[in-house]
Amino acid sequence: MFDGANLAAIGDVLLRPGTWFLIVVVAIAGVVRGFSGFGGALIFIPLASAVLGPRFAVPVFYLVDLCTALPYGLRSIRRASMPEIMPMLVGSWIGTPFGAWILSNTDPLALRWGTNVLVLAMLGLLASGWRYSNEPKASVSFTVGITGGVLGAAAGVSGPVIIAYWLGSRSPAATIRANIMVYYALAALGTDAVFYLRGMFGLETLIYAAVAVPIYGLGLVFGARVFKGSTDRQYRIAAFVLIAVSAVVSLPIF
Repeated sequence: MFDGANLAAIGDVLLRPGTWFLIVVVAIAGVVRGFSGFGGALIFIPLASAVLGPRFAVPVFYLVDLCTALPYGLRSIRRASMPEIMPMLVGSWIGTPFGAWILSNTDPLALRWGTNVLVLAMLGLLASGWRYSNEPKASVSFTVGITGGVLGAAAGVSGPVIIAYWLGSRSPAATIRANIMVYYALAALGTDAVFYLRGMFGLETLIYAAVAVPIYGLGLVFGARVFKGSTDRQYRIAAFVLIAVSAVVSLPIF
C-alpha cells in the first residue's frame, strides 16, 4: 500500500537533481551492456556511487539487472553447459554473503575508492587480452565463482574475472555467451536474496530501481541493434573507453 508518506518519498526521489543524472547513467549502462555483452555494472556502479553511495548503488543495480537480465538468461539455458556453470554458480552463492558484509560495513568513501581502482584494474585485465588458457576445471570454476560472488556483492564488478576466465575456454562462442548469460541471471538471484535478507532493499532503492528498469531495458535493445552493425574491434574499443571514462570521472577527488 502507498500511503501519504510513501508517495511523498517517491516524489522526493524523483525531484532530486541526482535522479536525472542517474537516468542518463543507466541509459548509457544499458547501451554498453547490450552493445558489448558486458560492462553495465562497470558504467553504473562508479557513477551511481558518486551520487547515492555504494550501499545504495550496488543493490539498485542488482535489482535492475535481475529484472532485465533474468529473462534472457533463462532463455539461454538450453544453449548453455550447466555442468560448467554449476561449480562457478555455487561458488558465487557462497561468496556473496561475504561481499554483502563488506558492502554493509566498509566506509562508503573507502569503498568508492576501492571500487574505482578495481574497475580500472579489471578493465586493464580485459583490455590486455589476457585469458585463462587452460581447460576449465570444476575446482578452478568454483574458486572463480567465490571471487566473483565477493566482488559482485561488495562492489558490483565481478564481470571481468568471470569473462576473462570463460573466454579462455575451448567451447564454441555461442556456448560461452550462453554460459555467461545464464550464470549472471542465476547469480543475481542469489545476490538479491542476500541483499533482501540483510534489509538492503529499502523504499528508496525500490524507487530508483523502478525508474531505472525500463530505461536500462531500452538501452539493452538499442545497444544490441548498434552491435549488429559494428566490428569486434569497434565494439570492444567503445565499451572499454566508456568504462574507463566512467571510472575516472567518478573518482572521489572529483
